[in-house]
Formats: sequence, structure tokens, C-alpha cells
Amino acid sequence: MTQANLALRFVIREPPVAQGRPRISTRGGFARAYDPPKSREWKKVVEQYARDAIKNSGLEFPLKGPLAIWMRFVMPLPKSSHRKRNPIPERWSTKKPDVDNLYKGVADAMENIVYNNDSQIAYLNIEKKIAKQGTEPSVLIEVRTLDEEQRS
Repeated sequence: MTQANLALRFVIREPPVAQGRPRISTRGGFARAYDPPKSREWKKVVEQYARDAIKNSGLEFPLKGPLAIWMRFVMPLPKSSHRKRNPIPERWSTKKPDVDNLYKGVADAMENIVYNNDSQIAYLNIEKKIAKQGTEPSVLIEVRTLDEEQRS
């Protein structure tokens, strides 16, 4: 039986940004891939929130061993959806950006800060919703360590 122990939980109170496709440039005859500026800035934001959460946790980071991660992306409500009489409730998002691109930017940003490598993630749960009217977009992240224990 697997048990998960909460190690870190934090909320990024900014609109989520998907990991963009790498850009390619050549310098001195060599090709070089780099992150688009928007993705690079988003990773800095995630890093700062993660570092602040780590300071308050009192635990030793980066975490070792298998990890479980839960992410909840709350996308901004489009302006065209705002209603005065019947506010729009939170709902599932089926629009772009893709959930895997949202996850990848956050996972890359937490590498070498929260955990050594994202290959440590053994369990992953991701939600993508549209914010209810009057609520700001955000990202909720929970990281748990996994223990393998045999229980009878």
C-alpha cells in the first residue's frame, strides 16, 4: 500500500502560462534552443513562489525519492463570459492551452528547488478549470513524498 505525506503546498496567484515551444537560434554556426521569453518569466515566478513556500515549510529540500504531485490550474474567465445577474460558476476548461504544457512549465521551474529531477514524479494529478466570476486565476500545487509500505 502506498502512503503520501504532504511536503509542500502553495498557491501562485497569477494567471497560468503554458510552456512554449523552444526557439532556435544559431551563433557561430551552432544551433541553440532556448525558452520563449513568456515561458522564462513564468518559470521565474513559479521558482519564487516555491522558494517562499520552502522557507516556511521547515523541511529539507530538494526532496528525494518518489513523489506525488497535484496541480490545479484556474484559468481566467473570458471577459465575454461575464454576467451581471447570473455570475458564471467555476467549470472545466477544454480550451487551449493544453494541460500538459501548463504542467511542464511548472515542473521544469521546480526542478532542483523542490526536487532534483521531474523523473521523481511517480504520481500526477492535474486539473484545469475556468475561474468563477469574481475569482482570480491561480495555480495550486501540492507535493507529497511517497512511502512504499506493506500493510496487512
